[in-house]
Amino acid sequence: MNLPIVVAGGTGNLGRLIIEALLQRGATVRALVRPQTDPTKIADLTQLGVDVRPVDLADVAALTQACIGAGCVVSALAGLREVIVDTQSVLLAAAVAAGVPRFVPSDFCSDYTQQAAGLNRNFDLRREFQAHLDQAAIAATSILNGAFAEVLTYNIPLLDFKRQQVGYWEDADWKIDFTTIDDTAAFTAAAALDADSPRWLRIASFQLSPRELAAAAEAAGRGHFEVVRLGSRADFATHIQQARTANPAGEHELYASWQQMQYLLSMFSVQNNPLDNSRYTGLTWTNAQAVLAAPSEAAATPNSEAAYTDAELIKKLPGFTNHYATVNGVRLHYVEGGSGQPLVCLPGWPQTWYSFYPVAPALAERYRVIIVDIRGMGSSDKPATGYDKKTMAQDIYALMQHLGLPKVSLLGHDIGGMVAASFAFNYPEATEKLILADGAHPSDGMRYMSLLPAPGAFEAKMDAHQPYVWWMAFNQVKGLPEKLLAGRFQYLLDYLFAYVMLDESKMSAFDRAVYAAAYNEPESIRAANGWYQALGQDMADANAYTPLTMPVLGIGSYVSYENMRQSMPAMAPGAQVIGLLDSGHYMFEEKPELVVAAVLDFLK
Repeated sequence: MNLPIVVAGGTGNLGRLIIEALLQRGATVRALVRPQTDPTKIADLTQLGVDVRPVDLADVAALTQACIGAGCVVSALAGLREVIVDTQSVLLAAAVAAGVPRFVPSDFCSDYTQQAAGLNRNFDLRREFQAHLDQAAIAATSILNGAFAEVLTYNIPLLDFKRQQVGYWEDADWKIDFTTIDDTAAFTAAAALDADSPRWLRIASFQLSPRELAAAAEAAGRGHFEVVRLGSRADFATHIQQARTANPAGEHELYASWQQMQYLLSMFSVQNNPLDNSRYTGLTWTNAQAVLAAPSEAAATPNSEAAYTDAELIKKLPGFTNHYATVNGVRLHYVEGGSGQPLVCLPGWPQTWYSFYPVAPALAERYRVIIVDIRGMGSSDKPATGYDKKTMAQDIYALMQHLGLPKVSLLGHDIGGMVAASFAFNYPEATEKLILADGAHPSDGMRYMSLLPAPGAFEAKMDAHQPYVWWMAFNQVKGLPEKLLAGRFQYLLDYLFAYVMLDESKMSAFDRAVYAAAYNEPESIRAANGWYQALGQDMADANAYTPLTMPVLGIGSYVSYENMRQSMPAMAPGAQVIGLLDSGHYMFEEKPELVVAAVLDFLK
């Protein structure tokens, strides 16, 4: 049973990321926000598909009502005693009264269970709440992540960019636990959905000593760093106490200067080994170089999976936002921007919604652009079945109903073109205009594709006159592609882009990394194979369809133009077909301006 996860503090940075991670795992999320919360923040969560409940966090009865039926309550609240102890105690009482089985407190810090009381004011508050939590009739799980790795970019004494030195206390080889906020959120979401999660879970994106930190910063392009001893731990503790006594006003500040020093002392006081990083599958851990990379290099840092998430990628499309909707039994991720008549965009293999980024901004100047990760793609669900194009078209139709759109135009590329064509066949009354870019509905002609290439045809670039689509057969094999390609999808991408593009340099290294990250997991490969393994059913369905009568445009690259020119009149007698013969299959990257011009001219 998919019980809702309640998140308190969801409008904060960590809370928002936990919500996004829960949604990516298919969870139903209920966010508790204060009644005075900024309406734009509430609207933002609502657009994600979150059930937002404005509620007085001091009202046990109201909180209890908001928690009923939940599978877990996650607190991402931040503050001092009135929040960590008082407000969380009210939230805990409500969770118990509502019969919620599990509670995740707002710990998210170094392992305070291994540190003496009095050394860190904020840890003492968590320890005080822990005493209440462990006596309550509810299972609890605390996430202890060491230090948030982002502090390494704040020019702290541990990593001083002005002096180009790494400062340490007592031991230059002491391993420090660091976890990024994104990684913490992703792990917390997995724990919240784990009915058997233990009382304590300890994680770290990476563990570095001061010596290793200096080397990592240099490798990240930050220059050479001297490793400098700043004293013993005892010396540092004494200095902190003196600073605290001299600044009594800091007792009312969340991050007083002496409190920040207490966090630094904690980094040199606790080491966690072993870690619980491997408890949940599907997680990636950010490396130190990705965190430390100079700003100009951060986006291109290899192995930084966080750079390829929807939350990060959407930043490259100003005016566009991420959304999720559960329709036709699957949860779909889609990206939306612009205004005007709706234009639904469907990507193909092996890409995601991100493939439309070269053309989406220009299209959004005149239309409401909705780019959907189809069933099995990107952040959308990857069920075991339903990859025939008729079912996938039902997904899109259900999404249109969800959005209140009675009629739309569609632009589909590759596999997305197959789904768009099926949509038009099955829902002609809901289809304004149809645009197919190097992709149309599967037909019986596919059965006559050559299993072996013609002599001399299988070279570095696809022969447009004798095309050999080897991936059609490869993706038919069940169970093998995911074993061969998991974690190695980059190799297929590099070969494919070189084979079917005229100028593969237009598919940047970053683009390739985005798609490798999207398809490296076995489940993603298995789901994408499902699009091809359903072609037999698609061809059978095609025999029952009547020709399309709405306006249809085919855009063919050099690899598909001849095929589209000959085949499209049978499915749409009035179709227009134009050729972009100086572009390969991935025309959005190679010739975005020509694609935009053709689409806008057709839609006007």
